[in-house]
Amino acid sequence: MQKTVLAAIAAFAFCGAPVGSASAGSISIAGSDNSTDSWAGDLNWLALPSGTLVLQEYASYSKSSDYSATPSNNIFATLTGGKTSIPSTLEYYTTTSRASYYTSIWGQPLVLEGAVRYEKANSVNVGNLPVPIGGLGPQTMDSNIWDNPEFSVGLGYGIIADRRSERFLEAKSYFYLPSNFDHLNQFNVNPPRMFTWVPQLAYSEGLTKFGLSNLWVDLIGNVSVHGHGDSPLALVPGVQFDRLTQSTSYDFKAFVRYSDMPRGYIAAGIERSWGGNQLASGGVLETIFGGPQSFGTDDFTKGHIQLGAILPYDMQLAADVTHDFEREGGFKENLGIEFRLTKLFVPPPPPAPKFPTK
Repeated sequence: MQKTVLAAIAAFAFCGAPVGSASAGSISIAGSDNSTDSWAGDLNWLALPSGTLVLQEYASYSKSSDYSATPSNNIFATLTGGKTSIPSTLEYYTTTSRASYYTSIWGQPLVLEGAVRYEKANSVNVGNLPVPIGGLGPQTMDSNIWDNPEFSVGLGYGIIADRRSERFLEAKSYFYLPSNFDHLNQFNVNPPRMFTWVPQLAYSEGLTKFGLSNLWVDLIGNVSVHGHGDSPLALVPGVQFDRLTQSTSYDFKAFVRYSDMPRGYIAAGIERSWGGNQLASGGVLETIFGGPQSFGTDDFTKGHIQLGAILPYDMQLAADVTHDFEREGGFKENLGIEFRLTKLFVPPPPPAPKFPTK
C-alpha cells in the first residue's frame, strides 16, 4: 500500500517535470555507451599503409513504437502499475564525425582515433497519450537542437594483419568521456557525466582458402565498463535521484560478408547485447518511488544488413539497416538506418631506389 501511494505521488510530481530529448546508445531514458561504431569489413583496413588518415561521417535515423518496461523496478513499470510493454513513439537521430590515423609499432598496425557524436530525438511519447499524464505521454523538447556533444578516443593494435592469408585480429579500447548533462530533463541522449571504457576484440577471416571465394566472417565483441554517473533526473533542484550506476554491458556482432572488390561489400549480421542495467538511487526521489529505479538496460537482439560501395577519390559510401528482434528495458527499434561516408588519405609510395649508371 505504501509503495502504491509513493508511486502515485511520483506520478503526480512527474506531471510538472520539465522534459527533454531521448536516449543514446541503447535508446532508454538515459543514454548508454554500450557498443562501438565497428562495421563489417573495418578490420581489413589494417592493411592500409602506415601514415593513412581516414575521415568518416555518420548519420543515422531510427524509429520505435514500443517501450519495454523491464526489469520490474523500471521507472515506467512503477508509473504504470507494473506494465512491461508500453506502446510508445520515438524518432531518434545521430551524427558522428570520426578521424582515424593508421601507423605502426613493433612492425604491426597501430590505429589512433577520435570522434564527436551529436544526438537528438523527436516525437517522444511513452504510452502514446494525447497529453502528458504522470510522466507518460508526449514530451516537450526543442526538436531543432542537437544535444550536448559526446567525445571519445580509441586506440587499436593489429595483432594479426595478414592480407595474403586473409586473416586479421585487432585489440582495441574506446574511451567515452563525460559530457554535459541536464538532470532536469526527463529524457536525455547521453549518460549523466559518466566515463565508459570499452575494450574490444575483433577478428576477420577470409574463406577463399576453404573454397568460398570472396566470402568473409567478421566477429566483433566488446565489454563496456561504466563509471558512476551524476543525478539522472530531478523534478526540481534538490528533488532528485543523487546518482546513476550501471552494470557492465556486453555486446557481440557476427557478420557474413561478400566482398569482390576493395572496400565494396554486402553483409548480413546479428548483434546480441546484454547487461548494462542503469540504476538511479539516493536522494528524495528514491524515497518517493519506494526504492532505486531502473532507467533501462542494454539487453537486445538486433539484425544488420550492410552495403558498401566504392566512390571516386578514395571514398566509400556505406549503409547499415537494422531492426530489433527483441529488447528488454528500453525503446524497441522497429527500423534503423545509418549512412557512413569515408574518405581515405593514403600517403604516396616511397620513390623507387636509384642505382648509379656508368
